[in-house]
Amino acid sequence: MPAQNSTGPKISSGASTCWRELLFWLLLVPALKALGSDLPKRELAGVIEACGFLFIAYASLGKLRSLGLEFVEWNRVGRSAVAACTVAGLVAGGAIVEVAKLSNQPIGAGAGWNRVVLAIALGPISEEVIFRGYLLNGALWVARRLAGTRAVTLSIIGSAALFSVAHLATPGITSLQLGCALMTGCLYGWIRMRYSSTAAAALTHGMYNFALYLSCWTGLSHS
Repeated sequence: MPAQNSTGPKISSGASTCWRELLFWLLLVPALKALGSDLPKRELAGVIEACGFLFIAYASLGKLRSLGLEFVEWNRVGRSAVAACTVAGLVAGGAIVEVAKLSNQPIGAGAGWNRVVLAIALGPISEEVIFRGYLLNGALWVARRLAGTRAVTLSIIGSAALFSVAHLATPGITSLQLGCALMTGCLYGWIRMRYSSTAAAALTHGMYNFALYLSCWTGLSHS
């Protein structure tokens, strides 16, 4: 599966090109809510919905179109890119774990198997589609008209800043965690532009979160 070359966003319209995106969100939102519930039956329903969503997300690689901000860039990438994104996420997560240990701060990994599924699978996909899909494409559209050659850099930093600000709603969030969100947001943005794929950014994000949970499971850090 070769990586997609970046040729800039293209506008697409019509029901035949947007039904996948509609189904994408119709499956994702209920799965997120169900997995975030404290009720066992709702959690079980969330697992079923999550499996359906992940199937649609995989089947939609290279086919998902946005309704208003051109391509979301949910594209396939090659095996070498998958390996690079996996390593980048794990290394970034390991670095943040070390920073948290040196500063004696928690890494913010919530307890519970449902939180793990949210953090490693559904959360990264939804956040990357929003921040490195819709928002980054929107920022690129504006920045290319205002900043010229600096458009990509400014768009990556801008979407990362919004990504960090969005984490202010997380209970108990620390300034260190917000700073980490800003830095990793820049990493995900670079990955997204490097491979022309939001899916690549989601994979990196998921591996980053996996590294955080792995550090908790092995006793290297505390949540």
